[in-house]
Amino acid sequence: MNPWEVDALKHYHTEPATTRLLSPTAETPRQQVHDPMIYPGLYSGSGFDLMSTLFQVMSRPNPIIELGPVDCSVAIIVCDLHLPDAPIIYVTDSFCDMTGYSKNEVLGRNCRFLQSPPGRSQQYASQMTAVDKMAIHRMRQAVQTGNEIQVQVTNYKKNGTRFLNGLSIIPISREGNGYRYAVGFQCELS
Repeated sequence: MNPWEVDALKHYHTEPATTRLLSPTAETPRQQVHDPMIYPGLYSGSGFDLMSTLFQVMSRPNPIIELGPVDCSVAIIVCDLHLPDAPIIYVTDSFCDMTGYSKNEVLGRNCRFLQSPPGRSQQYASQMTAVDKMAIHRMRQAVQTGNEIQVQVTNYKKNGTRFLNGLSIIPISREGNGYRYAVGFQCELS
């Protein structure tokens, strides 16, 4: 194991103000070490292996969408396509910063909740523009057929603010059993 991997395994994540490295005996905390090789949030407490997922996305054969440089500072969500309603199973801190939702508020939900302000899903479904309806239809088809897609769709933050979301969805498989995950890369366009 490399020295930086050993340091990463010792890294103890709690709230940002109290994050510290524990001594090898875990008796007394030491000063936090800021290692530029370890991005906060890179190793998930959820057990989801984002690094392996990003590697699979970036090394996929014949990509349709060119993503450019991607790291954990990008707003990313991962949905499990093998579970009912394809729930979100992982989000980055950047996604939470962009939308105002906490990880606990997002995990286990389908991404469609972003298509309307909180608490108003029925009311806004009929008011969607034709462009948004077409984008949503194209996203649904791409996910069902295992195709990559890049769209712009109107989404809503937790505080009800509307924003234009530049969304790239890349399906990936695990162990050759068909497409297991849909990885969404998002950026606020307006």
